[in-house]
Amino acid sequence: MRAETIEPGQDKYAGCREVSSTSAGRSWYAVSVLLVAYIFSIMDRQILTLLVGPIQQTLHVNDTLIGTLHGFTFAVFYALMGLPIARIIDRGDRRLIIAIGIALWSLATAAGGIATEYWHLLLARVGVAVGEAVLIPGAISLIADLFPAGRRGRPMSLFGASGSFGSGAGLIVGGLILGVFTAAPPVLPWLGALHPWQATLMVLGLPGLIVALMMLAVPEPRNARRDSGIRSSADDTNAQLREAVPVAVVKRYIAGNLRTLVSLMIGAGFFYACVYGWAAWVPTYFVREFGWKYPQIGAVLGVLLAVIGPLSAMFGGWLGGFWTRRGVPHGYLRVALTGSLGIAVSAAGMVSMPSANLALVFMALTTCFTGFMFAAGPLAVQEVAPSPMRGQFAALYTGFVNLLGAGCGPVAIGMLTDHLFRDPSAVGRSIGILCFSCGMIAALIFRFGFASYRNTLKNAADWQPESVASIGQAASKAGAPGR
Repeated sequence: MRAETIEPGQDKYAGCREVSSTSAGRSWYAVSVLLVAYIFSIMDRQILTLLVGPIQQTLHVNDTLIGTLHGFTFAVFYALMGLPIARIIDRGDRRLIIAIGIALWSLATAAGGIATEYWHLLLARVGVAVGEAVLIPGAISLIADLFPAGRRGRPMSLFGASGSFGSGAGLIVGGLILGVFTAAPPVLPWLGALHPWQATLMVLGLPGLIVALMMLAVPEPRNARRDSGIRSSADDTNAQLREAVPVAVVKRYIAGNLRTLVSLMIGAGFFYACVYGWAAWVPTYFVREFGWKYPQIGAVLGVLLAVIGPLSAMFGGWLGGFWTRRGVPHGYLRVALTGSLGIAVSAAGMVSMPSANLALVFMALTTCFTGFMFAAGPLAVQEVAPSPMRGQFAALYTGFVNLLGAGCGPVAIGMLTDHLFRDPSAVGRSIGILCFSCGMIAALIFRFGFASYRNTLKNAADWQPESVASIGQAASKAGAPGR
């Protein structure tokens, strides 16, 4: 097959010939706000990485409970709320839904700052999870509507890169704030003296409310279509059908493209088990193994994530597009496979080094490979999902990413350290075991989807809203009383 026949920007795989009517300036404003929101999202989510030691000292919990707090609890509620929220996203005003989500996770992060018991902090993390479950599905759906199919690569890569930048910025800013409050613990009216980690959560959480207000000024193409008087009644009917896809239609599409979707989503889950597990515990590894301080390793890891992470995310998005243009339909899966092998080897190498300086070299390599999927994953979701299902498929994707990744990665390392090695200083071995095994599994799963990816691209492009109507008519006949 010639390369041009699988170019995503061309009509065959363009996904129902979508064309945005929103101006370029307003579209890029939306990307900018979503990018800032994603940075705050990752900052609020990952700040616990630097607070492991202080929280353990205050709340007297072990590594397993910290892993549960950091990953499993967050992931379960993120996944549970993802699909219901995505159903709303695929029908409603996405800017308003995203703004509400930003406000919720920001307030929940700040609320963690008044926690005095472990379960208080657990409830706050549930609020963060529910709020953040809105952002990725909403952003993927909105960006896809704001840009034509052939021009989505750059905005989606920039959006994906902001996640890694947010991780780095959170570690840098969080480390600075933690250092300031450690030197001078704050005292607030009614709350009294706060622990440094409590004050850090408050300071990081509250500014997100400003981003929620900025989100309200983002354009919503659906509103513009509904307000326009130039559409025909047939266009309006099709638009309504496309924005209210029944669950039965989504299930039929999943069943018809199961191999591709299993490969993409479960593979991403194992990949992110490496990413979240490594990121959650690498500061603690440097503290326990090399005697560093949390603000010190936070600053170093933060710079790596803020600089190398976005570059690797954009490179991963570009590389997937390059392979696609060269005639490789599964280009983004190939990027994912490469990243999986890279993180498996580099993370295992990091914890095998005898000195901090050598470990830092491998930490930089691991940082590079962790960014590969930040853009390639969402771009693959856009490719394989018909337009009116993108929010739901993005929710499925982030659900697997969080259940397997954030949910299992950090807690698995904590459990290995507590129950297998029974030695806090063995956290490095736990990191190495998890990253190598999950990275290799992810690579095999991604490879499994290569053969079916081309057909899924065609199915996404050929999907028509009339199929929704036919399913709805069939359901009505099946439910009608017999004559």
